[in-house]
Amino acid sequence: MPLYLFFIDHGSTDKLQLSKIDQITASEFKTLLDDYQTTTGNDLLLLIDACYSGTFSQQLLDERFRRAIISSTNDTVAYFDRADKQGFSRSFAKSLDKGMTFKEAFDYANKEQQKLVGDLSKLTTASTNDRSQNIEQIPQFYDGTHGELGKHYLNNFSKITGDDTFAIESAISSSSLLVDQEVMLAAKTSGRVKRAWAIVRPPQMNFVLDTSSTPILAYPRISLEQTPDHQETWQATWHDAVYNGDYAITFYAEDENRNVASSDIPVTLTMTGGIEPPTQTQVQINLDKTRYQRGEPFQATLTEDLGWGYDLYAAVVLPDGNFFTLNQATNDLRTVNEAKPWYGQRQPHRSLTLFDLTLPTNLPTGQYCLYGILSPERNDVFEAQHQGLWVMGQQCLEVY
Repeated sequence: MPLYLFFIDHGSTDKLQLSKIDQITASEFKTLLDDYQTTTGNDLLLLIDACYSGTFSQQLLDERFRRAIISSTNDTVAYFDRADKQGFSRSFAKSLDKGMTFKEAFDYANKEQQKLVGDLSKLTTASTNDRSQNIEQIPQFYDGTHGELGKHYLNNFSKITGDDTFAIESAISSSSLLVDQEVMLAAKTSGRVKRAWAIVRPPQMNFVLDTSSTPILAYPRISLEQTPDHQETWQATWHDAVYNGDYAITFYAEDENRNVASSDIPVTLTMTGGIEPPTQTQVQINLDKTRYQRGEPFQATLTEDLGWGYDLYAAVVLPDGNFFTLNQATNDLRTVNEAKPWYGQRQPHRSLTLFDLTLPTNLPTGQYCLYGILSPERNDVFEAQHQGLWVMGQQCLEVY
C-alpha cells in the first residue's frame, strides 16, 4: 500500500517552510523518507506545492526506493490565486476525487495551472529592486517505479463524484475595441453552477513578490451574474481597459461542491486608443507647485500604473516627522502615525484626489512630503520596504 504525502507551503531550493519559524532541509526530509521506506517497505508518492519545489524534489530522489515525487513547479516560483484559492495542488486533489489516476491528475492540474497563470511573458521579469526573476512555472513528475505509481488511484480505487456536465464556455468572440468602449462579458454554463467570474489578464503586469518571496497572482477579476431569462448565461459589463494591447479573458465557474471549471480558450480583446503600458510599476504624486502660502488653495493627486498585486498607501509627512495616511476619500486622514493602506477605489492611470482644501492659516510652516507607496498586498509595509519590494513616488512642498 503506497503512502501518499501532500506538502503545501513556502519553499526554496533546499528548504521547506513548516511554520513561521520552523524549516526542514532537503537532506533532513530525505532522511525521514528513507527511514520510513526502509522500515515499512512501502511505496511512497509525494506532492510538494511550493516555490522551487522541482529543485527541492530532485534532492529527495533515490533509486533504492519505489518513490514518486510530484512538484508544482521546476526551479521557479509557484503561483496561487488567493482570491479563489486556486493552484496546482487544488486542481490535482479535485482530479483525484473525480476518479483520475495520479498521472492523469498531474496532467490535468498542469493544464489548469497554465490556464490559471496565463501568458507569463506579460509579466515584467525584474522586481523593483532590479532582481532578475525566472517566472515560468513547469510542474514535474518523477516516478521511480517506471510509471507504476502514476497508475494508482487515491486509496487504490476509482471514484467518480460531482456533475460530469459541469462546464463553462465563453459566449463572446475575440475582437478589437477602443479602450473607452463598454464590453459585455458573457459565458454559457452547464450543470449546477453556484457562481461564475471572469479573469482579465492585461497587456502588461509587474511580477510581485511578497515578503516570503512568494509571487502574488492578482489578475483583475469580474463577478458575473445570472441573466433572469436564461439561467445558463452569466454576464457582466466591463469598461476598465486603460492600456493599449491584448486583454485575455478566461471564464470560471464553481459548483456547490467547490469544483471549479474554466473555459478552454481565452478570449482576446485588443484595445486601442488608450495609453501604452509602462515597462514597470510606478506611482506618482502630482502638485501644481512646490511652495504654498497658508490660506492658499491646495490640491494633490496620485496616479498609479501596473498596481495589481499591491496595496496602495498615500501619506503625508509633517515638518516634525510625524505622518498621516489617507483612508479612502479626499482629505480623509487617519490617526497620526497609523500605517494603513488606502481603502477607496483604485484604477490604473486614473487620478485620485488626495487633498483639495484651503491650507489653514495656523498650519505649521516648514517642509511637507507626500508619498504614494505600492506595497505587496496583505504584507507589512515596513518589511516590504526593508526587502526592497515596494514602489514609491514622492513630492515635497514648502508651506510658509
